[in-house]
Amino acid sequence: MRLLMTGAGGAAAISVWKSLAAEHELHMADMDPLATGLYLVPEGQRLIIPRGDDPRLVDVLLDACKARRIEVLLPTVDAELFPVAMARDKFEAIGVTLPISPAECLRLCRDKQLLLDAVAGKVPVPGNEPLTQESAGRVSSFPRFVKPRLGAGSRGVARIDRREDLDKQPKDGSVMLQEYLPGEEFSVDVYVRRDGIVVGAVPRERMKVDSGIAVASRTVDVPEVIQAAVRTAEIIGIRGVANVQFKRAADGVFKLLEVNPRYPGTLPLTAAAGVDMPKLMMDEAMGRPVPDRLMPFKELMVVRYWTEHYFDPKEWKALCRPQ
Repeated sequence: MRLLMTGAGGAAAISVWKSLAAEHELHMADMDPLATGLYLVPEGQRLIIPRGDDPRLVDVLLDACKARRIEVLLPTVDAELFPVAMARDKFEAIGVTLPISPAECLRLCRDKQLLLDAVAGKVPVPGNEPLTQESAGRVSSFPRFVKPRLGAGSRGVARIDRREDLDKQPKDGSVMLQEYLPGEEFSVDVYVRRDGIVVGAVPRERMKVDSGIAVASRTVDVPEVIQAAVRTAEIIGIRGVANVQFKRAADGVFKLLEVNPRYPGTLPLTAAAGVDMPKLMMDEAMGRPVPDRLMPFKELMVVRYWTEHYFDPKEWKALCRPQ
C-alpha cells in the first residue's frame, strides 16, 4: 500500500519507517527540508508541507493524497492530529484511511484536566485540581507537581518544593496542581482496532534519557499497568496507536499521567518485543486478520545509538525550492 507519513524529522516517523519500508511504498512529509526521514525514501516520495497550525495544512495533504494515490495517511505530529481528524470525511471521500483517534478523543488528550476528569473513578489518577488563588491557598504540604493543562512535551512541568515556587505559577486555571508521584514511570504503547478492541498494551520503562529522548529502555510485564492502560484507551475512545503514561504514587498505586494519542519514538522496542503496531495498522487497512485479544510480548531491553545516511546535496536543494 501507499502510505503518506508526516513528521519525517521525528523519531516516531522513523520508527514506523523501520517496520513498514520493506513491504509498503512510504511517502514522507515534513516542514523542514533537513528532516531525516525525507532522505530515507526515493526523491519522488518526499514532500514539504506547512506547519501543523497552518490553515493550509489539510488542503495540502488532500492534494498530495490525490496526486500520489495515497491509501493511508498517518500524521505523527501533535499539532497536526486535530485538524486532520476534523477533516476525516474529506480524506475518506477520496479513499484515504486515517488510522488516528477521533477528534473528541484528541480533544480530551490535549487537555490533561479533561482527560483525568473523564477517567476518574475508573482508572487511578493523581489528586489534582486547576491551580487558582483559592487552590494554592489550601496547599499545606510539599512536594507537589504542576503542569500546563494544554500542550505537549515537558514544557512548564515542574516539581514544587516550596511555597515560593508555587507563588510563581500562574493562578488562572491554565496549570494543574497535582499530587507528587515519587515512584517509577511506565509508558504503555497501546493498539486499538477500529472496532474498539485493544489488542496491544506493552509497558516500557525509560531507563536513560538524553535531551528528552529515551536512549535506554526496557519492556516490563506489569499487569496492573496494562489493565489500567487498556481501560483508559477504552474509556476515551482511542483508535490506532497511543502512548499511555503512568507513575507510581507513594501508596504504591500506579496513576495516570497523560495520554499521547500518536506513535511514540521508541516503538521499535515494542515491535521487537512481539507487538509490531505499524504492521497491525497496515494489516487492518488491508483487511488482513488482526488479533482479537491482547497480544503477548517478551521483556526486552534496548540501547540506542546514532547512525548515518549519506546523499547528494542536490536532493536537499530540490526540497528547498518554493513548493
